[in-house]
Amino acid sequence: MRPADLAVFVGYLALSLAVGAATARRQRNAEEFFLAGRSMRWLPVGLSIMVTAFSAINYTAFSGEVFEHGLYVALALPAFVLVAPPVTRVVMPFFHGMALCSAYEYLERRFDRRVRRLASGLFILWRLLWMATLVYVPCRVLGLVTGMDTTTLVLVAGVATTVYTLAGGMRAVMWTGVMQFVVIVGGLVLALAVAGQRADGGLWGLVEQGAAAGLTRPFYPFDPAILSLDPQVRISLWSALLGTFVAFLARYGCDQVIVQRYFSARTLADAQRGFHASYVAMLVALVSLALLGYAIHAHVTRSGLALTGGARAMAGFAAFVRSLPAGLTGLIVAGLFAATMSSLDAGINSCAAAYLIDFRRESAPPAGPLVVRQGRWASLVIGAAATAGALQIGHLGSIFEVANRVINGLGSPLLGLFALAMFSHRANSRGVLVGGLIGTAASAWLSLAADHLALHYYAVLNLAVTWVPCYVLSLIENRWTGPPTPAQLAWTWVGRRRA
Repeated sequence: MRPADLAVFVGYLALSLAVGAATARRQRNAEEFFLAGRSMRWLPVGLSIMVTAFSAINYTAFSGEVFEHGLYVALALPAFVLVAPPVTRVVMPFFHGMALCSAYEYLERRFDRRVRRLASGLFILWRLLWMATLVYVPCRVLGLVTGMDTTTLVLVAGVATTVYTLAGGMRAVMWTGVMQFVVIVGGLVLALAVAGQRADGGLWGLVEQGAAAGLTRPFYPFDPAILSLDPQVRISLWSALLGTFVAFLARYGCDQVIVQRYFSARTLADAQRGFHASYVAMLVALVSLALLGYAIHAHVTRSGLALTGGARAMAGFAAFVRSLPAGLTGLIVAGLFAATMSSLDAGINSCAAAYLIDFRRESAPPAGPLVVRQGRWASLVIGAAATAGALQIGHLGSIFEVANRVINGLGSPLLGLFALAMFSHRANSRGVLVGGLIGTAASAWLSLAADHLALHYYAVLNLAVTWVPCYVLSLIENRWTGPPTPAQLAWTWVGRRRA
């Protein structure tokens, strides 16, 4: 990178570490380390949710999908709005007032400790895969942009993120999230401004050039295949809406990484307003990334680059970023790292919370410096594991496929457990435990081995193969030992409303 680019990038890393150092002295108990003292207002909550869910996968995969295939990926965007009512009107009010630190504490109240540990263990394994993926993705791209070794970039991202996360806890995670949002969106806006200046007709000229190359499909020209009910069509309207809706319910309804942010909000209203702010910010970022896909296409066409192979989108992205003015390239590189660190820091802190609370103590840990030290050690181990796993994740397929098959698909078993806990009066502990194990194994096999399925349907199918055995085995168990006790049913949605 040029000196100005390197200065911007190093400055971003230094500022992130400074936030961790500034908040380190406040880490005196578990509630502060894992929940920022339950004192965060709606704006940092919302932007933290957005950057955590955004990740570097979206940064590269979304623009890459537009560059290679057109606007098919945009069919999923309405799911952000569709998922808001169940999250803000059902999930948030349901958990509000329980004073949880780990979302999986609830499952012990509704079922038993074994189900709680199953869900927490599944979450940790799922998020370790997720963190490894989101470290690998930008570092591979940045290797093309900067010429640096991918292993070196992985180590820089993993070490820097782990250090400020274990130092400053959730407060550092959330305030760096605000900074990361500014870096990500600011870099995108400036890059689009430069691309618009280079193109005839500005940004609209980029869109027209992309349309001439077929990159406005499936909307123009209209592709009737998006209305197909064939589950093997790569992306259809039905698979995009249904699959993304299920994946988002898992992400925003029972994923400790996101739910922990609801728990850190000062009030229920702050959590709800923060969620609405998060999807508005996400839609702004994704629309910008769609335009970035057109900008990449225009640059590749204008430069006469011959891109071949499975890494066309990455190579095109790298070529476009390298062509930007000095300093702006560094800001885009910092934005990719910001997208990486925003999700990695959240995953590290949330996995540490789940491990410490659900496996080590099985109740809210006591106040005091001991639990903070334990949380920091857990954060160190999890950060190291995610960093090490990042070097192996690239063998699973394209980034967009990994995101939908592995990342979104493996969240569905958790959604199945929580849906049964909240809304079924027949689901019992043993049926959910055994069925959850069956569903987890089946989901892992389907996500990694099943081919020729619409990408977004992995989340739906994995929900089904978890929910069905849990429910059927619960019915069988109820005939032998009787239905769930009134104390357990008091923790269902109906029971909570009557209380």
